[in-house]
Amino acid sequence: MLSVKRLVITLTAAQALGLMFGVVVLHNLENAALDSLLRYGTEQSLSPLLKISTLIWMVGVFFGINWLVVNRILIPVDDQLQQKNEETLLAMNELVRTRDAIIFGLAKLAESRDPDTGQHLERISLYSVRLATALRKNPKFQSTVNGEFIRMIGISSVLHDIGKVGVPDSLLFKQGPLTTEERVQIQIHAKIGSECIHQIERRLGNSDFLAMARDIALNHHEWWNGRGYPNRIQKTDIPLAARIVAVADVYDALASRRIYKRAYSHEECVRMICNNSGKQFDPEVVQAFLTITTQFQDIADRFADRSRPDQLSSAEAEFLSQVVESATQASQSITDDENLKTNGEQTTSTIRASK
Repeated sequence: MLSVKRLVITLTAAQALGLMFGVVVLHNLENAALDSLLRYGTEQSLSPLLKISTLIWMVGVFFGINWLVVNRILIPVDDQLQQKNEETLLAMNELVRTRDAIIFGLAKLAESRDPDTGQHLERISLYSVRLATALRKNPKFQSTVNGEFIRMIGISSVLHDIGKVGVPDSLLFKQGPLTTEERVQIQIHAKIGSECIHQIERRLGNSDFLAMARDIALNHHEWWNGRGYPNRIQKTDIPLAARIVAVADVYDALASRRIYKRAYSHEECVRMICNNSGKQFDPEVVQAFLTITTQFQDIADRFADRSRPDQLSSAEAEFLSQVVESATQASQSITDDENLKTNGEQTTSTIRASK
């Protein structure tokens, strides 16, 4: 690329050349004007004409020389700049692809410690992207859930359980129920994951991508009613990305087969999530989920686990049991209300008949 120093020297030389040419033109004009004055008139009558003619010549010469300089020098420089920008853009795209590949590999490494060795991360990423896209149609979220948000949640969501690398195997793979102390130890994986990502932020600087990944890792087990963990925050205090991943994570856990349970059908998974709307999940996220349930089913079928685990960690079993129990209680409550209504109608009919 042409250096600034060379460009300045070239333009200065062009201006000097133009000035020299202008001096020559001025000298010739003065001689011609003197001849005209001697023959046809006075000097005063031709002095303004001489000045105007000289100015026109000087402007024309300078413009012509500068135009040549721009076409011969600056236009190639613009072409070089454009080429350089294109190369920089390609390099940045390649860097982003490399970053995403490393992040996904890191998440896969953490997931390898969990008994679920299927395509859990692939499904979580797709579920989160589809759910965020559906939520974008809600006017309340249009300013927040933009194209960049959707792109980031696709890769950030795979780090949701990165903190499991800090949970001892004796707890992660324990068979049978957890004690209160063990449950507390299991739950710290959310804080471990958040702190791990925070340390990366300290070295790399602020990043929207890392900030979202940290929010998801820390808060995707928080509940809308404040009964989740690790900080028992509730409602919109829970970051939106974490509320989205919470639905995706539970759907995937319910739809996957485990040694102690069958895989719940798609219809059962949808019902359980609906029953926990306003309790475990953000109601508006659940409403968006209901508009794309067939897409969730397609993803579950397309990325179904090829492996079948022989055991389930206590933490995962307890987590799923809570979801199922909560959904069952909600369904029972609805059934009791319906029975009460039916019994009331039957009693009223009996009273009317007796009359």
